[in-house]
This record gives sequence, C-alpha cells and structure tokens, in this order.
Amino acid sequence: MYRKWAAISLLAATLEQKVSIDTGSLLYPNLYVFLVGRPGIGKSRTITAALSVFRELPDPKVGATSMTMAALVDHLHESKRVIIRQGEPTIDYNTMLIAADELSAFMDTFETGLIAGLTTFYDCVPYSQGRRVKDIRIKIAAPQLNILSGTTPSNLMRFIPDYAWEQGFTSRVIMVYAEDQPLIDIFNTPKPEKAVDLIHDLKVINALSGICGWNDEYANAMNNWKTLGCPPKPEHPKLEHYCSRRFSHLLKLTMIANVDRVGDLYLTKEDFNKAMGWLLEVELAMPNVFTQGFIIADAKVMDEIHHHLKGFPDGLDEMRLLRFAKNLIPLQTITKVFAIMEQSGMIKAVNITKEGLRTYKAQ
Repeated sequence: MYRKWAAISLLAATLEQKVSIDTGSLLYPNLYVFLVGRPGIGKSRTITAALSVFRELPDPKVGATSMTMAALVDHLHESKRVIIRQGEPTIDYNTMLIAADELSAFMDTFETGLIAGLTTFYDCVPYSQGRRVKDIRIKIAAPQLNILSGTTPSNLMRFIPDYAWEQGFTSRVIMVYAEDQPLIDIFNTPKPEKAVDLIHDLKVINALSGICGWNDEYANAMNNWKTLGCPPKPEHPKLEHYCSRRFSHLLKLTMIANVDRVGDLYLTKEDFNKAMGWLLEVELAMPNVFTQGFIIADAKVMDEIHHHLKGFPDGLDEMRLLRFAKNLIPLQTITKVFAIMEQSGMIKAVNITKEGLRTYKAQ
C-alpha cells in the first residue's frame, strides 16, 4: 500500500499543472497523501525511495522538510515553472512537492495560518500575502502543492484537533493505513540498483502536457457513481467531510491512472476502474487510523501513569496524580482514564482521606 501510494503521489507531483481535466474549471491531479502506520513498517523508506526517483527529473521542485507558513510561501514563490509550447500559450505556474517522512517534522503544531495556506495551495487558486518586511509583497497566480508524508496513528490524532476534521484541510488528505511488517533480511538482501526504468518512465510522463478528454463510457461511469451517492462511502464520523470530496479525488486519480497506463490523456472506463480500485482499497482501511490512534494514545498514557505510580511504593494521593496526568491528557478525560485503569487492575485505591481524596498504588 505504501509503495503503491508513494508511486501515485510521484505521478501526481510529476504532472504538476501540465495535465488537467476541465469540469467547468481546470482540476489538477495534485494530492496530499499521508502514509499512516506504527513505527518501523516502512513509511520513511518508501518516501525516501520515491523522492530519490523524483529528484532524477530535470529541475525537480522539492520543498524543505520543515517550514513555517512564511517559509512555505517563500519556497513556493521561488518554485516557478514556465513551459513554452510551440504554437500554444505558455504555461506559467508555481509548484512544489513536500516529502516528509514524519508529519511532525513538517508541521510540529496545527497552526491555523499554515493549514489555511495548505488548503489554498491544494486548490491551485491565486494567493497573495501582504507586506512582511519593507516593501515585500508576494503574489502567486497559480500556486500548487503536493504532499507525501508519514505519521503514526497516535501522532496524527494528537496533531489534528477534533474540530479540524470538520474543516477543509483534512477533507483533502488521503490517509493510507497499513499494518504489514516488512520481513527484510538485511544480510542477504542485494543492494538495490538505481531504478533506471522508473526514472525513464517518469521522464516520459514529465513531458506530457494537455487537458484530458474522455469517452462516453468514462463520463457515464463517473456520472452514475455520483448519482448513486458515490458508494460505498466510508462511514466513520470523522470522514464525513472527506466524503464530500471523493468525486474530486477520483477525478484526480483517473488522470494519474491514465498516465500510468498509456499517457494519451484520453480517459476511459479502464482508467475509471483502476482509479476506483485504488480509492476503495485505501478507504477500506481508513477508519483504522482513528481506532488505532485513540487506542494507542490512551494505552501510552495509562502506561505512563502506571510507571509513574510504581515510583511511590506507599501510593500517591489523587491530587498529585492529577497534576502529573494533566500533562499527558486533556482534563476532561482524566477521570475516565483513571476509572479504566482501576477497573483493569492497573491501579488500586488503597486509602481515602477525610477530604474524600483517594490514594492510588500501582498493581
């Protein structure tokens, strides 16, 4: 799953704004893809490998791993692309790929200004920034961003606050969840050779340019799916707003499927079926991001509290334990976590003071 979606991301970043589909306005195939899973299952290796292939393109536009909003705007402003086509208008835009093996390295906090910028750059709409220093004013007529990043479920749940799942940024992200543990014999595995064929194909795809056409079968398949309500929809409540953007995701993926298949920029039902297979496969596992994220986060907190209590053989009063726990979890969930730990036998109340405060011991 990681290799597949890193490759899909690579194609999206390569196509930039050279390839599009006109549905009343031009839609480009750029994507925000998060590879989600526990540590040690290949997220970083996959992203590093994909980036090494991408860097073989002539003048690849790659952003820094860690950036503030101001730095992101500066980098994107510098990542200008001008494509001159014989007998056709010049294509002029700004584009960049951010490939961060850890999401928190790119964005250490959920900063509102940065998130708003990422939403704008996904949509490829004009962006302007007022004066920052002296007479500096930045205007980008056609900004575009692709993101390929890795994260663990617990880090993602900590990073994105609950209210943000109802906003535009998260609806634009495709989360690729996997659990497979790669079994790699580091002593007998041949050293990987340079991906000559992949690089060659990517360079051929990099030369493509134009607006995609389509046949009636493709149009009917897309329209029928939309008319039926885009089944089957992910049902997790945090994916409600993601579902509103699935038709757009599928349009982008059909363009990528076409350049992967033949590259004639003429969309057919074959491209629809391939893109649909990609989307449904990844969506089937998406709810696990939330399930594992919350389970792992709560379990780690309980382990931290239990370990802290073990340092007090005679027990620790409830007030001091609350002070410790409030640095790990939101105040409104502390009582629930204590109750679960007590019910599971991790901790035990051994005394109650006159003030009604309990003393806990680790079991």
